Amino acid sequence: MENNENFVAEQAAENVEITTEETPKTYTEAEFNAKLDEVLGKKIARREAKIRKEYERKYGDLEEVLKAGTGKESVGEITDTFRDFYSKKGIQFQPKPTYSDKDNEVLAKAEAEEIIRLGLEDVVEEVDRLAEIGIENMTSREKALFKVLAEHRQEAERSNELSQIGVTEDVYKSKEFAEFASKFNAKTPIKDIYDIYTKTQPKKEIKTMGSMKNTAVESAVKEYYSPEEAKKFSKAELDKNPALFNAIMSSMAKWK
Repeated sequence: MENNENFVAEQAAENVEITTEETPKTYTEAEFNAKLDEVLGKKIARREAKIRKEYERKYGDLEEVLKAGTGKESVGEITDTFRDFYSKKGIQFQPKPTYSDKDNEVLAKAEAEEIIRLGLEDVVEEVDRLAEIGIENMTSREKALFKVLAEHRQEAERSNELSQIGVTEDVYKSKEFAEFASKFNAKTPIKDIYDIYTKTQPKKEIKTMGSMKNTAVESAVKEYYSPEEAKKFSKAELDKNPALFNAIMSSMAKWK
């Protein structure tokens, strides 16, 4: 009898171990997004390293020869040197097609839509590439492309930040929140904007005839509040003090 009990106990222990080993690890949304960002970052770095190696394998020797022969350091300078050299010898080069600003916007939008379809990883990679060039060195088309992709990237990253703190898509993609967020500087953290947004949402309440308030708190309300000052008030304080709420809403129009 004792042997049977021991056998049953051992079998139960083995089943528990197997169950424990086979149970997949679950992640919260924040953990999943953090892991995804880590994986994407490594993937982009590997892709860039692969491109650099492939370029060096194909053109590394040629670039070194041309640098030594011309005394120039960059590919752009080398190109200009040879173009000038052959132009003086009567060689004519095919001019590049010229486009109007409107044409460049249309072409940039089409290119941006294609990159966006490939996924956020490709958007981030292209935005970073263009940022390294510098806005002052970009062509008209590159500037238009950069604008579209940078705005898409910012919206995607902001949405990701809000979802990590539990904000649902129907809230952060709502017209009301979009209009509210547009009043802030682009560099203002989206979590701070949402924090102020939740505090400025009026709470519906039924007031009785005897609920009229004439307190020193309302009389002490300032005409202007900075974003930092506005963040210090809780939603309950704003609900209890309509004058304070209105002052903060008026102040928002002056925020940059």
